[in-house]
Amino acid sequence: MLETLRQDFQRYHRVALTTGPRLARLRACLRYGFIAVCLHRYGRWTRTLRPRWLSLPFKLIYAILKIPVELLLGIDISGNANIGPGLYIDHFGGIFLHCDAGRNLSVTQDVTLGYKGAGRSTRWPRLGDDVYIGAGAKVIGDVSIGDGVLIGANTVVTKDVPAHMRVVGAAIRISPLECLERTDLSGEGTAAASPSSADTPARTEATMHANG
Repeated sequence: MLETLRQDFQRYHRVALTTGPRLARLRACLRYGFIAVCLHRYGRWTRTLRPRWLSLPFKLIYAILKIPVELLLGIDISGNANIGPGLYIDHFGGIFLHCDAGRNLSVTQDVTLGYKGAGRSTRWPRLGDDVYIGAGAKVIGDVSIGDGVLIGANTVVTKDVPAHMRVVGAAIRISPLECLERTDLSGEGTAAASPSSADTPARTEATMHANG
């Protein structure tokens, strides 16, 4: 856990250094996203404790702390989410993460990663390394996102995306409610993809921080 958390902290520290070295470490520790990430790493750590009865008090502490973090920061990272080191959450509010992800995942505000609604999916999204997800974007259902993918703001992704692609836009479809049972909506609302080189994590962090 500590090594993973150290790599998470390095990303926040690099962003804090862009505004000057003075108190950079303290400012990095007080970032909303880093606080939520710390709690998530702690929660995942409690699941590794054996025997199970030994983990109960630690899990209770996690459950108690999770409530104010969700209410005050608006960041909900599922305990089932398996996210690699270097997780960077910029800004706060409306963020829900339930996914499997590789290293250096970057997300901003109002991002949702999780199951498709109405019982239409049986698994959460799977993301590769160095994925960036812009404000308001949604990645829904049993989909795979390749390494180095950049998902633009307000984009809804419901299909697999190959590595090193840029995904932007959000098409919509209007249909009567009674048609929902007969219509497969999995192909709608998915942005078009076009090849693009992925930004490095450091460049992504600086861009996110500048926009914030």
